[in-house]
Amino acid sequence: MKGILIVVGIVIGTLTSPDPVLFLFAAVMAVVIVRFFWRENEPQVLLISLLLYWSVVSILLLYGWIGQQPLNDLTRYGKVNMERAMLSGLFALGVYGLGIHLFTTRIQSIDRSKLTSILLGYDMKRLLFTYVIFSMVTGYFQNKFIFLSGGQLIITLFSFKWVLLMFLVIRARLVNEYRWILALIISVEILLSFAGYWAAFKDYVLVLLAGLLFFIPRVSLRTAGLSIIMGAVVFSIAVVWSYSKTEYRAYLTEGERTQVVVREDQSENLERFWQIASRDFSSDQFAISFSKGVENLFFRVSYIEFLALAQHQVPVFLPHENGRLFMQALEHVFKPRILFPDKKPIYDSELTSKYTGVRFAGAEQGTSFSLGTVAESYVDFGSIYMFVPLLLFGCWIGWLYRNFIVKGYSIVWGMCLTAPLFQFSWSFPVPTSKLLGWSIMYFIVYTLVNRYGLRYIDNWLQKSKS
Repeated sequence: MKGILIVVGIVIGTLTSPDPVLFLFAAVMAVVIVRFFWRENEPQVLLISLLLYWSVVSILLLYGWIGQQPLNDLTRYGKVNMERAMLSGLFALGVYGLGIHLFTTRIQSIDRSKLTSILLGYDMKRLLFTYVIFSMVTGYFQNKFIFLSGGQLIITLFSFKWVLLMFLVIRARLVNEYRWILALIISVEILLSFAGYWAAFKDYVLVLLAGLLFFIPRVSLRTAGLSIIMGAVVFSIAVVWSYSKTEYRAYLTEGERTQVVVREDQSENLERFWQIASRDFSSDQFAISFSKGVENLFFRVSYIEFLALAQHQVPVFLPHENGRLFMQALEHVFKPRILFPDKKPIYDSELTSKYTGVRFAGAEQGTSFSLGTVAESYVDFGSIYMFVPLLLFGCWIGWLYRNFIVKGYSIVWGMCLTAPLFQFSWSFPVPTSKLLGWSIMYFIVYTLVNRYGLRYIDNWLQKSKS
């Protein structure tokens, strides 16, 4: 029955889409991702990351299907071949996913009863206490290390918060104990995330979803229904944020075109955001604001037009770089600023402006537009050989996932250590320098944590030590 519904949905969507071939290709790709990356008794980090990657490639196609507009008409920066870019993006997703699959396909499924036995040995109260304290500490110090030499090392360590949250969600998912307290804590943190410049509510949602799907062996109608409801709520919040964030960010920075927050009183910031959102989405403005917010969100999530612009610009107006961008990214990663204080920063918006032919605002205007790993690979290696580094990136991410699953301090800790992967593993919009830098730093930091730190944390959290 479930399979029939999926086939019927794909057929109807294909027949009614202005771009039927692309719609069919994208729909089949989504089904393939779910088929090969829904892994029983594992956190669904890779599944969610690849679905995010898919959404970056396909979201404008869905937007065009809703409004019955061809993909080539959905451009903001001039006439470009969006169909070609989307085909390249979907092939890139397939190659990247293949690389991941090569290193994860032989991971043995863990018996649920064994996982249950291990998880029941941990004290939920201590888990909650540890998470809250760590979250408060990281929240206070997070912005203080962003611009410091060597600060990326500390910021990477701060992402241990997601490891602890994954542990909590899995534990609460298994045993009906302190669930309402955990739900309250997560709700408060999501709310407080709107007091900052970036509103990192999506990070909590991604980890929460990966943990909630942990013990579900396969996609069911009930799971799909709950996921759709959760997705609709998150989508609505994201639409509100997309529409109202410009004025709110200007308030946070006191009018300066920068990403540095001047107003740090969280209660006042939340009150101000509520005032702006309430005005923007009042009853007489709701339809217009929501429609514009949806448009802003879809175009901000999509990176296909950047790839299309790069394919239009290179090699007609600029030559392929023959690996220069990739080598610059490697040099940027392996020359830490703490040892090379004169190292030049990489400005994402400047790179994007050069290879798209469109002038984008940068950090001095309080924003950043990255070209993304796929478009950079095209600029470097062309339409065919661009897929070679993407396959290697997939192999690297798959190896990282397998490494921590297999070599984790325990089965559960190994799985939870994969939680920070979602920050960079949906690599399409992530610059190559950041994908390499974040992933290598993640490997170094959490290898050290796994080897030298988790024994003490684990002892503290065990019930036998209470």
